[in-house]
Amino acid sequence: MLHPLLRRLPSIIHPLSTASVHRRRCAAMAGSPARYLTVATTRKASLKGVVFDMDGTLTVPVIDFPAMYRTVLGEDTYASLRSASPSGSIDILHHIETWAPAEQQRAYEIIAHFERQGLDRLQIMPGALELCRFLDSKKIRRGLITRNVDAAVDLFHQRFGIMFAPALSREFRPYKPDPAPLLHICSTWGVSPNEVMMIGDSLRDDVS
Repeated sequence: MLHPLLRRLPSIIHPLSTASVHRRRCAAMAGSPARYLTVATTRKASLKGVVFDMDGTLTVPVIDFPAMYRTVLGEDTYASLRSASPSGSIDILHHIETWAPAEQQRAYEIIAHFERQGLDRLQIMPGALELCRFLDSKKIRRGLITRNVDAAVDLFHQRFGIMFAPALSREFRPYKPDPAPLLHICSTWGVSPNEVMMIGDSLRDDVS
């Protein structure tokens, strides 16, 4: 949830530190060959934008993902993939990309069914509106990256009256956790990646 983050943001938004590294040749100790010493110096970069995940971050989790995965994959495949994953998680979108077109179509229809049910129960995360107003007051841009569909992003914008731009859904390829969507937003804003923060509910799923 965003409540702790909202309380911490005034301290988070102090200029971020990024390491710039230079090498300094050092005099060798007696009888030793010359060595390179790596010295880290810091320069400050201000926060220019925040990019959010949607499901479970800006919105309350409402989709039953385990049920969706079991329906798409079947019980045996679901159990096998979970046991083979160190974290027990499954990247279902990448998995079904390896299937034949007819199987992919069936899988996407099942996923779309679960997502439509989620849209009917769409709720904004407590604290999200206040956080957006805070960022607006600091003139910090807001973007969104989700593996949900365009329709879900449009409904979120319309229902809660807040806009994120760019707002990239899974129609943007490659989708997260590939860094391409995040780098695309940085390029669109004309800012460096070290001036942007990504906020999500899963380190594994949000950016690699």
